[in-house]
Amino acid sequence: MDINAPATKKDILELRTETKKDILELRTETKKDIKNLRSELKTESKSIRGEILRVEEKVENLEEDMQELKTDNKKLDVKLDKLQNTLDKFVGIVDDLRDENTVGAHHARELQVRVDDHEKRLRQLE
Repeated sequence: MDINAPATKKDILELRTETKKDILELRTETKKDIKNLRSELKTESKSIRGEILRVEEKVENLEEDMQELKTDNKKLDVKLDKLQNTLDKFVGIVDDLRDENTVGAHHARELQVRVDDHEKRLRQLE
């Protein structure tokens, strides 16, 4: 077909037939591509679902671990409170003993002074 020559009916019909064939080929290829894409999407979708399930399982395990840690933390808090109360009692007892020791030492000094004074008086009486 000459580009500069006017188109004949036969030329137009040939072009039309070729165009229809091209369109049909494109349509067929497009359908195949769409079918392949759907297949790939299904495969990827299954893979992603599997990953999501694994992640959900891991999250659930982490949540369980966190609950266990919270429970353990509460138990430790209770133990620490008991220990602190015990130490407070112990420190109170030690403070009381220190005060008693101070008073006892002062009283012992007073008694020693009195004993010394009595001994002095006894020597004088002798």
